[in-house]
Amino acid sequence: MFLRVAAGMETRGWRSVAVVNRDAWLAERLREAGLEPIILDSKGSINLSYLGQLAGIVRKHRVDVILTHLYGSAIYGALGGKLTRRPVISVLHGQSDIDANGRLAWLKSRIVTLGASRLVSVSGPLRDKLALHLPAPRDCWAVIPNGVDTAVITPGGTCGLRKRLSVSPETLLVGALGNIRKPKAYDVFLRTAALLAARPDRYRFVIGGDGSGTLMEELLALRNKLGLDKIVHFAGMQSDIRGYLGELDIFLSTSSTEGFSIACVEAMACGLPVVATRSGGPEEILIDGETGFFADVGDVEGLASAVATLAADPLLRGQLGEAGRARAEKHFSLDSMLDAYDHLLQQVISR
Repeated sequence: MFLRVAAGMETRGWRSVAVVNRDAWLAERLREAGLEPIILDSKGSINLSYLGQLAGIVRKHRVDVILTHLYGSAIYGALGGKLTRRPVISVLHGQSDIDANGRLAWLKSRIVTLGASRLVSVSGPLRDKLALHLPAPRDCWAVIPNGVDTAVITPGGTCGLRKRLSVSPETLLVGALGNIRKPKAYDVFLRTAALLAARPDRYRFVIGGDGSGTLMEELLALRNKLGLDKIVHFAGMQSDIRGYLGELDIFLSTSSTEGFSIACVEAMACGLPVVATRSGGPEEILIDGETGFFADVGDVEGLASAVATLAADPLLRGQLGEAGRARAEKHFSLDSMLDAYDHLLQQVISR
């Protein structure tokens, strides 16, 4: 979203100055979009050196408005806005970004609440949850759903995934997309797969996303314990989203909490039926029974039942996929998101 907003605003007459904390994937994508990023290391609870450098960048580049993504950046943005007397828009993408019981939690909340000109949530349910920790006036909040480029993310993609995994055309490939993090609840994904594994010739499962460390080790151990090592695959980081999703038959999101779920929108844009938990964001994206099916958070039986229903009815999968594609184009396009940010930026500057 950082990349899409920074690059997209350039097409609407704005000049973006992109500041990122390391020279990695995001920095490379910014360069590909024609934006040379400024690399600033923000390590530390309150890094005064980082704050001073940030204020210097704002003044040097004659920045009119500071737009931040995620809670840590919102704190620095709010302080930087006060130092430089610039308006600040803070975009918050998920409830899990805020540690309400963490160190200096009250102070950080006050800094963001008092320093941000506007707070942006990517969904209505997320706004309501965040407002409990960030008690800003209601008119300070805006809801702008994340958008995808539906001219690029379309049905029919391929990346050779089924061939690499030796998945036959008759076998249903059920997949998820998102880096390995606790809120994604991939343990629930594995337990759902276990209920469906009685038909190993019928199903294969894949998770696309970067993963390492203790959580990844725990998931691999659970996969082996459930006897799923031959039918559930961890495919790693996916750079070709359209190609990856184009290999799937059903998209499965088992998250415990989602601020929005851009992956669900991308799956819909690719014409996939979606099965998702009622984890926050998906409730504003899917229409139950029309573009996919819902189950409660952690409801392994409900998730498995929804997948089985879709597996048994190719016509239904096609109908839900077409309806999902139409809904993604109408309500969650990149253009509609950028138009909303354009309007908000102009509104904040005019005040």
